[in-house]
Amino acid sequence: MRKFLRFVVVLVLLFAGALYALTFVDLGRFAPQIEAAAKEATGRTLEIEGPLHIGFSLVPTVVAEDVSFSNADWGTKPQMLTAEKLALQVALLPLLSSSLDVRSVTIEGADIFLETDRKGRGNWEFGDAPAPQPQEEEGGSMSLANVPEVNISNFHLAYRDGETGQVSEAAFKEVTLASKGDGFHAVIDGEVNGSPVSFASDIEGNTEKAALKGATLTVAGTSVGGDLALDMTGKPRLTGALSSEAFDVTPFLKGEGGGSGGPVFSKEPLPLDALTVADADLTFALGELRYGNVVLTDLKLPARIDGGKLTAPLTAQYRGTPVKLSLNANGAKGSIGIDANAANFDLGKLLADLDVTTMLNARADFGAKLNGQGKSLHAIAASLGGQTNLVIGRGTINSRAFAIVSDDLVNVLIPNGESGDTAQLVCAISRFDFSGGAGKASALALETDSLITTGSGTVDLGKERIDLLFKPKPKQASLVSLAFPVRLSGPLTSPTAGLDRTGVVTGVATAVGGAALTGGVGALLPLMSAGSDSVASGGDCGGAAAAAKESSGIVGTVGGAAEGAAKSVGDTLESIGKGIFGK
Repeated sequence: MRKFLRFVVVLVLLFAGALYALTFVDLGRFAPQIEAAAKEATGRTLEIEGPLHIGFSLVPTVVAEDVSFSNADWGTKPQMLTAEKLALQVALLPLLSSSLDVRSVTIEGADIFLETDRKGRGNWEFGDAPAPQPQEEEGGSMSLANVPEVNISNFHLAYRDGETGQVSEAAFKEVTLASKGDGFHAVIDGEVNGSPVSFASDIEGNTEKAALKGATLTVAGTSVGGDLALDMTGKPRLTGALSSEAFDVTPFLKGEGGGSGGPVFSKEPLPLDALTVADADLTFALGELRYGNVVLTDLKLPARIDGGKLTAPLTAQYRGTPVKLSLNANGAKGSIGIDANAANFDLGKLLADLDVTTMLNARADFGAKLNGQGKSLHAIAASLGGQTNLVIGRGTINSRAFAIVSDDLVNVLIPNGESGDTAQLVCAISRFDFSGGAGKASALALETDSLITTGSGTVDLGKERIDLLFKPKPKQASLVSLAFPVRLSGPLTSPTAGLDRTGVVTGVATAVGGAALTGGVGALLPLMSAGSDSVASGGDCGGAAAAAKESSGIVGTVGGAAEGAAKSVGDTLESIGKGIFGK
């Protein structure tokens, strides 16, 4: 028995010595043949400038240092890949039967640059060379348990879109795939476009049906987790449920913004055609969703993609008020539809949270049914059809926002009440009917304690211009001198206000605060809720509704010299645009 044990020990020592001896084998003389084979297979240049040798291990490891691989001839950079170290661990026994069994891959200090040309061709495409086919099991799929272990460190990845010229970058400290059960455990830690990103999950199954168990994704300090399953047996289908206690989208939606007069709606292509690639049935539950100072709570979003059509009915609360928004999209047609409503929400707080203004204290109802078609936000906005309704109830407006433009504008829109800078708001209503991206004001009126102002005109989202005419009707004879029209026109982000003193109304308008309107506000604003808690049902908007019904016609020419650019109004509209569209 002792002799046998000695024999085993000697055999192990000889085997270990043989493996160690392999580390002294210089494979550098084979580098030219390897580079030539890569050139023949891909048409690109592979260079191994550093040592090429075998690392010491029970499973031999081929190590190459200072490796580079050239880019496509149309590429914007000379190299597609550079790496300080590449190592492949290969099992010996399968080599005897002329098969390759890679056990692990190690990459250190790699820099990969991926890009497309203007036609969408990727630099990872190598002519007509067929792609290598993965080894499959009898069932037609490859088990994830056979995926080699991966250890990547100090890895930089960049992607350039050839059509837009935009470059996205990621830098990873660690990317690992470690065998675990019937699959592996994946860990990713790094940055994407400057935002810290980490991911961890157990991944099980095979290449046809894979599942992520206990997945956790943390981006810019906020996390979301859950389980996902991908079925590739037919058309790809993704199912699962994700949740998060709190998620902050500010780092992703907060754009740098442009100067005054810049575009509100981006012309960058939207990935709507991606809806046709796969089906999905996902549910998202967030305890808190934050954008800047705006916080939505108790957010629930079931999202379903079936046959290229997306339905996503979102429910949430803003400062305790329910908010509903249903999004529908058709990837094949490139269309989007939105149905949104909220009743008795705090509009003053919302404008303050969006950093628009703190000079309004009032609650409001809002409803919108809109649809558009196109490949970008700009195209969708330019084709928009549907309707928006807004009712603002009793509250206060601080006149200082308009005093920045001119004192006359303050007197026309919101003459000071007894409290000095603050005017008492009775009601404001707005209805815009959209067709072809242009919204016509079908009902537009604002009533304060001193006057009722009605409006008419259009907002053209395709041209991103506004053209509205406001006509004040003083409630008191002493304010008749203020009754002259006001035009607001120009780009959405920087309109100007013009006053026409020659258009002073003759006579004194009578107070219409108690006027009746058959059908109530709902006759003018059909999207408004009839619930007892809504602002529209409060009964304060009868006068504004009656005045809005009487006011009609298109925007006419307003003579006289403009009193100056409405800079504060422009900044307000620009801030709203930035808040919604991240531009």
